Amino acid sequence: MEEMAVVDVAVELGVQPRRVRHMIESGQLPARRVGNQWLVHSSRVRALKASPRDAGRPYSQRNAWAILRLADGREPAWLGLADRERLRMILKEQKLRGLIPKLRKRAEIREWYVHPSLLEKIANDPRTVVTGAGAMDELVDESSLEVYMPKSLESDLRREYFARDDFEKPNVIARVVDGVWPFDVGQSRVSRVVAAVDLQERPGDARGLEVARRVLDRHS
Repeated sequence: MEEMAVVDVAVELGVQPRRVRHMIESGQLPARRVGNQWLVHSSRVRALKASPRDAGRPYSQRNAWAILRLADGREPAWLGLADRERLRMILKEQKLRGLIPKLRKRAEIREWYVHPSLLEKIANDPRTVVTGAGAMDELVDESSLEVYMPKSLESDLRREYFARDDFEKPNVIARVVDGVWPFDVGQSRVSRVVAAVDLQERPGDARGLEVARRVLDRHS
């Protein structure tokens, strides 16, 4: 069975159906709507089951990005000094790799397909910031793209690039940020730290995982 209804996904994950619906609505679990029901591809359910879990609650969007900013040796200007110091201590004690499961609220994930000729245009669009393999000089993948974009511009970008949902063979992973925009003006790609977290969170080829591991090892 390639696609699963919400009830079946809940049984597979060992959670309540309302939890599955929340994951779909938040972008944590990509799905497509058919009539009155959501369908989730079985490969996404398997990936979610295999991903690292944490018993604690995830950080808010603001705090998740603050953790990443601090791991990168930069200050999250949107937080007060006391909150920064608290998160700095957490990062020092638990290390970035151990915190990855708690950072998932930093963005909602969309899986799109666009015409391959548009991938470079999306990567160079000043409204997007490239992440994943595209942000690592050692990794080259011209067949797909992973980018961050503001929630307020998602509809415009989707329309302009004729993007359509594709959960089986997407060539664009759009990470939609709703809230504080954590990137600098003119920044075209994320730092290696953020790219490594994204690669680790969405396992791909062995080469990408190895590069991500090396980057994260420096912060452990």
